[in-house]
Amino acid sequence: MGGIDGVGPKSKDLGLLENSLQNRRGPYGLSTVEVYDPKTNSWERVADMPTPRTSAETAVVNGTIYVCGGYNGAGNRAVNLKFLDIVEAYDPQKDTWMRKQGMSGARVAFGIGAVAGRIYSIGGSVHPLDREPKAPGRIDLVEAYDPVTDTWVKRAKMPTRRSGVKAAVVRDAIYAIGGGGWPQVGAGGPFLTVIEEYNPKINRWKKKNEMPELRLSFSTVVLDDVIHLIGGFTWQNRVPQYLSTVDTYNPETEEWNNIPPMPTPFMPFGAAVVDGNIYVFGGIGENREHFTSVMIFGKGFRAVTATGKLPTRWGELKAEREN
Repeated sequence: MGGIDGVGPKSKDLGLLENSLQNRRGPYGLSTVEVYDPKTNSWERVADMPTPRTSAETAVVNGTIYVCGGYNGAGNRAVNLKFLDIVEAYDPQKDTWMRKQGMSGARVAFGIGAVAGRIYSIGGSVHPLDREPKAPGRIDLVEAYDPVTDTWVKRAKMPTRRSGVKAAVVRDAIYAIGGGGWPQVGAGGPFLTVIEEYNPKINRWKKKNEMPELRLSFSTVVLDDVIHLIGGFTWQNRVPQYLSTVDTYNPETEEWNNIPPMPTPFMPFGAAVVDGNIYVFGGIGENREHFTSVMIFGKGFRAVTATGKLPTRWGELKAEREN
């Protein structure tokens, strides 16, 4: 659920990986790039990304978008899936892409965050065919990328080895939240509520209080130094229970609260903050239904689904005031 995840001992890795893809025919990976303008509520097609892929991670430094990792493949056979170490940078002003130095190894389901002009990739999963026998599929590797020198360097390992981890940056600290641990249990566990804080200045990790409730495949955004965990799912009797709830976490006080839920429970494809508003883009819900909706949440507003499809221009994006 929510992208490729880590797998167990290598002898059974490919089978577990294929089981996670059994309801997905492929091919996997698109080059399509679209830009959404909140002011005009419209989408515009821009230059395609050079490498088709899915489940890539992105970060922004000095107005340039960096796309890292992910995977692509022709079908749902694990041996045909290729995990990527590729990094490509998009310049929105010139509408051009440029290949950059790749990560030290191909991986997916890692966390990513940018602090002080550097990009940090955290944890993730390695393809069964890309690692040594008995080597962990879920990793604790942390690397920092410097766009100025176009180089990656290894940093202090994350204390908890995991993939599917979500990262959020607050006041130059990176918070690694949740995910799946190692060794793997069953279809993806052990599922984690662990939160760990990384300080890039001193290259040190610190454990924080855990999430009060488990959730997986959620999106994270930061608004007013508060981390928002949006949607996702939990397992109930081996069946995914999708979430519409939005939990908020204040790293300074370690307090948890929530804001009004989304109209529909699902796993968001992505989320972003623009001018104090949270935008949630598309997602997957019950019966693997794909949503193309955009939702907005702002102070004094509640989330309302817009209508339309991503490749086309949208009608009015609605935001209704709370009563």
